[in-house]
Order: sequence, then C-alpha cells, then structure tokens
Amino acid sequence: MATMATKRQWVGAMFLFCLVFSGTLFLTNLGKRDLWSPDEPRYSQVAKEMALGHDYLVPRLNGRAYTQKPPFFFWLVAGSYKLFHRIDAFTARFPVALAAVLCVLMTFLIGKRLFGPWTGFFGALLLATASEFFWLANRVNLDTVMTLFILVSIYLIVRGLSEDRHRNLWFRLAFFFAGMGTITKGPLGFIVPFLTLIAYLVIKGDFRTLKKIPWISGIGILLLVIVAGLGPSCFFGGKAYTQELLFRQTLTRYLHGINHKKGFFYYFYTFPEALLPWVIFLPAAIVYGIRRNRSEETRSPFLFVAIWALANLLFVSFSKSKRQLYILSLLPAACLFVGAYIAAVYRGEAKPTPWFRIPVYALGIFAIVAGIAVPFAPYGIKMRFPDLTLPYSPFVLGGILLIVAGALLCFLNGAKKTKAVIWVMIFSFYALFFVGTGWILPQFNAVRSLRPVGEKIEALKKEGYDVRAFGGLESRGVLFYSELASIPVIPPAPWEMAFLKTSPKTVVVLGERSVADFATMARVPLEVVWKKRIGKRIYLFLKPKALQDTP
Repeated sequence: MATMATKRQWVGAMFLFCLVFSGTLFLTNLGKRDLWSPDEPRYSQVAKEMALGHDYLVPRLNGRAYTQKPPFFFWLVAGSYKLFHRIDAFTARFPVALAAVLCVLMTFLIGKRLFGPWTGFFGALLLATASEFFWLANRVNLDTVMTLFILVSIYLIVRGLSEDRHRNLWFRLAFFFAGMGTITKGPLGFIVPFLTLIAYLVIKGDFRTLKKIPWISGIGILLLVIVAGLGPSCFFGGKAYTQELLFRQTLTRYLHGINHKKGFFYYFYTFPEALLPWVIFLPAAIVYGIRRNRSEETRSPFLFVAIWALANLLFVSFSKSKRQLYILSLLPAACLFVGAYIAAVYRGEAKPTPWFRIPVYALGIFAIVAGIAVPFAPYGIKMRFPDLTLPYSPFVLGGILLIVAGALLCFLNGAKKTKAVIWVMIFSFYALFFVGTGWILPQFNAVRSLRPVGEKIEALKKEGYDVRAFGGLESRGVLFYSELASIPVIPPAPWEMAFLKTSPKTVVVLGERSVADFATMARVPLEVVWKKRIGKRIYLFLKPKALQDTP
C-alpha cells in the first residue's frame, strides 16, 4: 500500500511539474509582443468584431462574413476578451496558450497510459520545448486548440482499448471531442484519432475489438457536435457562407488547393524542423522502438504511436494546400516516441550509446557556435531592415545562455553524467525560449506589427477624415489596434471613385502594390500624407491633391 501511495505521489508530482513548466513557459510572456501578421491580427479582429457586435453566430471581418474558418475558435477568443474585460495581445493569445498547456498535460496522460509515467513525463517536456509547438503556443492560431481536442480524443481511445469497464463511454466521449476538434479547424479533428484507431486494430488483427466499438452511436455524437457547432452559423450565414465554409475552404482546399500549394513530400522534409531540437534523437528512438518490438506488452505502445504519427503525416501530405503548422497534431506522437527513449536512457533501461552521445556533442557544439554568433545578429538584421534598431543586451544574454548550455552539455556528456545532460538540455531550451519571447521577439514588432497603421487610421477618424481601405487591406486585421470595428472598402472600379472629388476630407489606406491600380481608377492627382514600412510591406495613406487639409 505504501509503495502504491508513493507511486501515486510521484505521478502527481510529475503532472504538477509539467503544469508549472508549461504554464510559466507559455503564459508568462503572452503580451510582451504585438500581434504579428498575417494570421494573428486577422483572427483577433474577427473575435473583436464578434465581441463588440455581440454577433456570435456568423464570424465577421470588417463587417463582412468571414468564411475561411469555423466560428468555434473565435468564440474562445471573444470569451477571453470578455473574461479579462480587455482586448489586447494577451487576451487574444490566452485561449491558445491555455490549450498548449493542456496539450502538454494530455501528452503526459497518454504517455503514462501507453508506456508509463516516465515516458509521459519526458514526452510532455519535449513537446513543450519543441520549436514548432512552442512557437504556435505563443500565436493566435486554430491548430493548437484543434490539437488539444485530438489529444483528448486519443487519450479516451487509449482508455477504451485498455479498460473493459466503461469502454463504450470512453469511445463515445472520444467521438465527442473529435467533433470538437472538427468544429475548431476541420476534418483533421476526427480523422487523426479514428484513422489511428482503425489502422492500429487492423494491423494488430484485433477485429473483435473493432466490432465492439459503438460506431453508430459514436458517429451520431460526432455529427451532433458538428451540426450544433456549425449549423447555426450556416443557417444565419446563408447558402453562400455555407458553401464557402464547408466546401471550398474544406474539400476544395484539400483536393485541389487554394493557396500554400506544396508537393506531396513537403512535410517529410519540414517535419524535422518542427521537431527541433529533439529530432536529433529520433533515429535512436526508432532503433530503440524496433528493439523493444519483441513482446506484445512493449510492441503495442510503440505501434500505436507510430501509426498515430504516420496516419497524421500521410493524411496531410495528400492535401494540396500545405503549411508547417498543419502537422502540429503529429508532434505529440513524435515527442512520445522520443520521450520513451529518453526515459529509458534516464532510468538506465537503455544504454547511452553513440546514438545518444554523438547528438548531444553535436547539440553542444552547435549551441556554443550559435552563442558566439547571436550577439552579432543585430548587425545582420540591420542590413535587411535598415529602419530597425535593436538593443544588444537581449542578444548578448541569449548568446551567454547558449554558450554556457553548450559547454555544460559537452562536459557532462564526456563525464557520462547522463541524467544531468538530459536536464541541462530541457532547461536550456526552456530558458532560451523564455528569454526569446520575453526580450528578443518583442524587438521585431517594428517589422511585423500592424499597430502603427491601426493607430493612424483611428487618429484620422477622430480628426474627422473619411478613411477608406483599398486592395484588400481590411482583410489583414489592420483595425485590431484601433477602437474601430470596421472601415469602408473601396471596390476596384473607376465609377466607385467619385467620392474623391466630392468628399472634403478623404484618405485612402492601401498597400504599395495596389497604388498603381488605384491611381489609374481614381483619375485625380494624389499625394502621400503618411507612409509606413512594416517588414517587406509599405502602407500608404493617400488623399486628393486638390484638398488642402493635411492629416
């Protein structure tokens, strides 16, 4: 009894450690930098219009129905605005960061169920410090929330496979959360967990369990969640909204592509980047998994996680539209696979062979070299963005962290202090990411944030100017950093330009690429009254020269 109680205490301590580790990493610096284009200000603006207009059924961007994403995610962000009684970068990112923390905890629980608490523990910590997962945990995006629901569904599937008691309940709940993932982003929400389940049971030849799954009631629950989540928006949004959301943005995007078109093998060579730095141990983890494939007890967990990863990878690879964040739900599986190997090395169940030692030396040497180079980064960045002035102290601090971490890794690895090596790696990346989000990334607001454009629009409106947008500028979320909910849009037609000759105080906001088209249709002399370069884009405020009032 005492041993069982001690084990439960250890598991509870691991869970609490994962909570504090991920919570401080993801939630502490949420508001330190502005929302960065292209996605963050746009998604945050949609939720802002939802909260200010109290219209929660049909998402809108600049007053028009926003058909590219389902409404559920915007409900969460709008709810965050209401919860904290303010609209800013922190409240916009809070639901995503909270979902990321819960993803880490769910990874721990899945790993604990499949392999044991140590694998769950290290798998969760590796996920928190995987580059792509950490980056998306600090951005306004739908994929992190969808990944959370996928993980909950997979956890419930694992419980249903391992427990006879309440088996149908676990599977029905899995269908429910798969439906939640679907109404968050799309079909990936239910395809990943149930393609994994079906493929796993078929490969094992366990058709008896496959038949026992409550498919009819489960699919009914899945459809009920989808209808409840999307039905009201489709009903009030109308036929055009429904067709765009359900068909063009889902089926057409997957089968034919709309944008971000990439080849089939795109994720095969971008996945290693997403899993950095822990991808360096993936070959060793694969070898370890193959060697453990000798008994049913050790084979099944590795098989399940491998099928989970491959099912996810292959499904998104067949899509014509591809972005690296689309494989986010694959990363927990990869981290559990690597985490099983790291846990075995940590506990002495697997020897730290050259498959472990060489990657650690490589990582340590790379960290030292990078640490020497990082303090000089502002010089290189200045060449690309001449208008950007960066303080050197955050880069110096980051460089020192890298050099110290790299030297420690090389020393401890040579001294064969394996446990210390593992902890130095984990906490080094924790510290590096913490410093990066708190002190380094905010310095790049000048080349990524649309705050100056939004604030200038608001200032001109307060001065009584008729401010309008042209060339799709309104779709970038430029109004988030203003008190405005919408801005009039100028259609791209010559007969729509008559107001330029009659309105006494008119200013048109547009991107530099749209200036030539606008000038051709305007047919009046124009002058630039305000110009702002943000990264590679230039934003201009134009007015007819005939008007003498200058903003």
